[in-house]
Amino acid sequence: MPCLYHQRGDLFEPTEYARSPWHPDLLHGGPVAALFGYHLARWPGTDGFQLSRLSLTMLRPVPRAPLAMVLEPVREGRRMKMVALSLYAGDKLVARGEGLWQKKQPVQLPDHAPVPEPPPAGPEGIAPFSIQQMLDDKGLAIPSGFHTHVQVRPVTPWDERGQSTAWLHWPAQIVDQQAVTPLEQACMLSDLGNGTGQLNYGAGVGTINADIVLTLSRDPTTDWIALSSRAQCQPQGTGVVHSQVFDSLGAIGYVLQSVQPNREFNG
Repeated sequence: MPCLYHQRGDLFEPTEYARSPWHPDLLHGGPVAALFGYHLARWPGTDGFQLSRLSLTMLRPVPRAPLAMVLEPVREGRRMKMVALSLYAGDKLVARGEGLWQKKQPVQLPDHAPVPEPPPAGPEGIAPFSIQQMLDDKGLAIPSGFHTHVQVRPVTPWDERGQSTAWLHWPAQIVDQQAVTPLEQACMLSDLGNGTGQLNYGAGVGTINADIVLTLSRDPTTDWIALSSRAQCQPQGTGVVHSQVFDSLGAIGYVLQSVQPNREFNG
């Protein structure tokens, strides 16, 4: 089965499926987030805890080269746990982030507690959408990669006008021979908020995100994740993309991403 990474000892070697549309020698943000989610999902001692937040910052473009993840416990409490993650390409720090867990403590919610929003329609019954085909239709020499193979079922038009809703699913593996959990799907696909909320400025300029902050009120239960995203960009170029996250049972969290202009790759 196709995968994003082959593990060689402590190193993770990206495959062609992890490539970015911006450049064939760089990684898409989704596979970077996937590697963070992969390690957090396997962090020991978190049974009975909820992964409430994944935050990561891409300090520089992540190359398609062997990568090493270094994890350091920050807090190992009875009600909260935190771990810091640092991703290296050789001796160069390329991304860093944190995982935050909170102890699950069942409570009886009052009748007046807000009810999570129901999921959007789909993904069944919605025709698939090809991100790669959309890019090819622009006449650009866009390399294939993660964006080519991720499955998209748009609830509203994916038209780069700064807001849309879509169901998303990664149909392969993150690390070779390792099954992907719904939690890992949510971590990986959180990067695509800047896709569903992509604002095209024209003249071949879109937005690229520098970070991802994913918050979850509960664990996702399904392999399909929906993002309902909206961009808020300013004339000086910077902006924020805000996405609500759903599984098939309803709303489970949010994603925030800081964005800035970036010119589309054209060979």
